[in-house]
Amino acid sequence: MKKMKKVFKVIGIILGILIILGLIFFIIDYNRVENNERPIFCIENPAHIMDGGTAEFFGLGYKVIDFHTISGFDYIKIGTWFMKYEDFEKEIEENINQQPESNLKYKSLEDVTIDYDLADMIDDKCYIVMNSNTVYHIEELYNFIKNVENNIADEIRIVEYTKEDQPILTNLEYRNNKFILKVDNRRDGYANKRNKKITIKEYDATKYELVKENKPKVITDLKTYYPLKLKEIKGIKSVKICNYVTVKETTKYNFQLEFNKDLEKEEITKILAKGENNKYNYNIYSYKGTVNIIVNGEKMSLHDALINNKITIDEILEKADKEAKESNTIYGDIYADGGSRFYIYNDYSILKLNKLEGNKDLYIGVPSMNINDIYNL
Repeated sequence: MKKMKKVFKVIGIILGILIILGLIFFIIDYNRVENNERPIFCIENPAHIMDGGTAEFFGLGYKVIDFHTISGFDYIKIGTWFMKYEDFEKEIEENINQQPESNLKYKSLEDVTIDYDLADMIDDKCYIVMNSNTVYHIEELYNFIKNVENNIADEIRIVEYTKEDQPILTNLEYRNNKFILKVDNRRDGYANKRNKKITIKEYDATKYELVKENKPKVITDLKTYYPLKLKEIKGIKSVKICNYVTVKETTKYNFQLEFNKDLEKEEITKILAKGENNKYNYNIYSYKGTVNIIVNGEKMSLHDALINNKITIDEILEKADKEAKESNTIYGDIYADGGSRFYIYNDYSILKLNKLEGNKDLYIGVPSMNINDIYNL
């Protein structure tokens, strides 16, 4: 009996010590949490919550959750072992709703539709590097780098084109000592269907720095483009932001056709009549839609561009011929009717007649336009 009493006494002393230590540890860690500091008398749960970096810690009878979410909820909470992440979902949502609408420049990638096109990107002042070495708003990149260096919240949207001329959108946001990287490849027709999505990753700006590589990737049109990446400050890891691997040698084709399908229009619409500009002894038509063109960042109708000599049909055809030879995705063919040429892009097609009987007209229409459709008109 005496032996049992001694055992209970020892257990009681141990429990008492544990309770006292637990209280001391709790008070110390509680004060640290109040100062938004991580606890020191806790063991971290190795199974991290995949929401941007939130971590759980277990102490003697208490629990700490250090929230670090992509949405910007950065608080540390302390409670019992029964405290759960889900207990704070309402508070996280309220925090998101209370954040200012935005001091950032762009509509969220999640809210940008698939038909977001080059004209929209230019209007939004995205930094765009195209395969033809056409570049828009490089000053936006320089301003972003400068703001990061001066610890000013900012955002840059970078648009790069694949070798098949498919746009990949990359948003890099800097705020609250974090880099938030979003990559949107939903417009890449050659990506695996499962991979067509927006990926989001977050990097601690105290551990990663924005680096512009010393050696330029491409020098063209008196502009220098540097690959951009996030690099570990103390380490060797790096994350590519923009690489410009598809940028080609300097070319004069500083324009982009834009075809807008319009089923309510008549099948054939005259863009430019023969003789309206003395450069052209043939008619120029659109087929089941309208045609605009973006020249040096300025969007206009193809009619206005041709009348004002902003562009020529020869340049359009030269570019189409060059792209058909260099790309596996742009179809080009020459017909045995005198030399008519036909090019099919993802969004439109170009048919330049050169028939033996003298018809030299040009048509820009839907991708499904067929030379027989035109012959039968």
